[in-house]
Amino acid sequence: MDKKDYLILAELEKNSRIPVNQLAKKVGVSKEVANYRIKRLVKDKIITEFFAVVNTGALGFSRSGCLIQLKNINASQEKQFIEFLQNHDFISYLGSNLGKWNMAFDIIYKDRLHLESIAKEITLKIHNKIESLIVIGSITDFEAFPLKVMGIKDEVSFDKPLKKVKVDETDLKILDLMSNNSRIEYRELSSKLKMSANAIKYRIKNLESSGIIQGYTITIDVRKLGYEWHNIQVKLTDIQKENEIKLFLRKNQNVNYFYRHLGNENWDLDIGTVVKNSLELRDFLLLLRERFGDSIKINDIYSIVELIKGNYAPRGVFQTK
Repeated sequence: MDKKDYLILAELEKNSRIPVNQLAKKVGVSKEVANYRIKRLVKDKIITEFFAVVNTGALGFSRSGCLIQLKNINASQEKQFIEFLQNHDFISYLGSNLGKWNMAFDIIYKDRLHLESIAKEITLKIHNKIESLIVIGSITDFEAFPLKVMGIKDEVSFDKPLKKVKVDETDLKILDLMSNNSRIEYRELSSKLKMSANAIKYRIKNLESSGIIQGYTITIDVRKLGYEWHNIQVKLTDIQKENEIKLFLRKNQNVNYFYRHLGNENWDLDIGTVVKNSLELRDFLLLLRERFGDSIKINDIYSIVELIKGNYAPRGVFQTK
């Protein structure tokens, strides 16, 4: 990895659908070199996914996080369960953890009954091996800072205003294909959908302008860059300090994202940190306690040892039946 590779990652993080010739110009290499470097980043599994950021809320879905603690489970059983979650039609992000919680994932659902049916399905799949399963309540705020770890201060925002637009079955097929591969070419889309490239371009522009497609990005395995990923659960004991704490998180080099939850008894903030080692994590925790020790209580910390499934819309969102 050199500076050019990091610049390529940064540009793809901001727009993974950028044409190679434009990417090459921004990075300062030839088109051929840019292509070679992208392929190498994929081969080395530094880039694990290219995907469209789809506003699932605009399609009538909600999102809840889920944490699960297992018991008396062997490696084979755990592998089968992970594969079940990975291939589930309504599960998005999936991470394997070290700590109290064995796994963390997001459930995308239509309504409360749908959420309950998915939770029941998961429980029945491995019912005698579950110590604890928590579905996290409403998310009122989410901010991510994916370029910090690369020392790049550019902000990446996928928060476009939403306009009313009617989505049909063809639009859903386009979204499904681009959610799995944001770099898919118009030629391939045209072949799969039996439509002209111009008709597909028109539909994609409508989906972008309406805010249903929020943007295009990649999933980066930070472990391949020499980093560790830890999640910190924090309870706010002084709500008046919330904005000050959020400002600190936005500026801190080690913070990759944070979620603000509503109605959770044990914690209000999930803070994702990317650090080189446990000593750097300790330094971050010391700084957090030094600044806000009277305003927060750390509920739990767990390490994300493997990112199994990225934070893209699952295929169930695009099903018409």
